[in-house]
Amino acid sequence: MNKRIEYWFDYVSPYAYLTTQVIEDLAVKYGYSIDWKPMLLGVVFKTTNSSPLTMRPPIMANYHQHDMERSARFAGFPFILPKPFPINTQNTARICLWMKEVAPRRVGEFTRGVTEAYFSGPAGLNDIAWLAEFVSGMGLDGAAAAAACKDEGYKAQLAAACEEAVSKGVFGAPWVIVDGEPFWGNDRLPQLEKWLATGGF
Repeated sequence: MNKRIEYWFDYVSPYAYLTTQVIEDLAVKYGYSIDWKPMLLGVVFKTTNSSPLTMRPPIMANYHQHDMERSARFAGFPFILPKPFPINTQNTARICLWMKEVAPRRVGEFTRGVTEAYFSGPAGLNDIAWLAEFVSGMGLDGAAAAAACKDEGYKAQLAAACEEAVSKGVFGAPWVIVDGEPFWGNDRLPQLEKWLATGGF
C-alpha cells in the first residue's frame, strides 16, 4: 500500500506555513511520503465564493489575525503578518512544481524556508529574483528556477492543480488528504497524527 499524504497548500497561507514546518516530520515518523500540492487560494476562493480571512469584515479579520499570531506562538515559530498581505504566489508555486521534478527531496526544505522567511519577514515571496537567490542558496540552479516562473508548462501544471483542488473539495489551506480522508486547517494536526499512527479512527 502506498502510504501517502496529499498536502494542498498556498505559500501565502499563515496556517499552511505552520503546518508546512512539521508535516514532513510527521510523514517520516509514521512512514508516509508527501505529495506536495501547491495551489492558489485566490483561484479556489473565486470558485467557492470565499475570501482571505484578513479581508473579511473587521470583527472576523481582527480575530483571525490575532489567532494567527497566537497559533504561531503556540507552535513555537516566528510570525509577523507581512505587508502587503495577501499576495499572489504563482511564481513560488511554479518553482515548487519545477523542484518536484529536478530535486523532489528538497521540496520540503524549499517550502519551509521560503514560508519562514516570508512570515518572519520581510522577504520577497513571489519575487522572481528573490526566489532565484533563495534556490541558489540551496545549491540548486537559481536561473532555471527563475525560468520556471515563466514556463508555459509550469503555468499549465499550476492551473490544472487549482482545478484538481476544487474538484477534490478543497476550499482552504492547509488541506491534507490521507486514505481519502480530508483534514482542513493547522488545528487538525492532532487528528491527522492520530490517523497516521492508527490508520484511521
